[in-house]
Amino acid sequence: MNQRLFLLDKNYILKQVQADLKLKLQAELIEEVKKGYFNLFNPLGLIDELSEKVAAFSPTHLSFFDELYNTMAGIYRYQVEGNQLELLFDGRSHYEKYTADWKEGFHAYVLELCQKKSFILAGLELTVFHSPDKRLELAQNRMKVCTFEHFGLKIYKYKGIQKYISKSA
Repeated sequence: MNQRLFLLDKNYILKQVQADLKLKLQAELIEEVKKGYFNLFNPLGLIDELSEKVAAFSPTHLSFFDELYNTMAGIYRYQVEGNQLELLFDGRSHYEKYTADWKEGFHAYVLELCQKKSFILAGLELTVFHSPDKRLELAQNRMKVCTFEHFGLKIYKYKGIQKYISKSA
């Protein structure tokens, strides 16, 4: 059981915000992956069978992105250091402030990652081109590795967040 020593710790509020926004932001991630496909692979907007399939796709199952979302949330909490609550003078609660901050941070992360071909291809493999006979773990791992390489950080279950050194050529 989690022992909470200080319930108004910034990270507890931020974790709650991230959990509450999970499904909404995962749906937006899929839309950004689709936009990234058109920006990188079809910038002229030519209509073909593949682009029609990507444009018409509507997500029904978002759990494929749970691990990626949790990784991005952990990296965000790591990069936004400190656990002290700020004094807010604009009338918003800390929950509202962290909601706005997390949405903005998540969108910035996704826009950066959606400029990478490997991230887009893995995202499309998990959504538009998903078939039951394919192993989802491979595409999920490609997305995670792309995220680790982009931020230079990796989350370990028992060691925490550490610098990530790419092992690719």
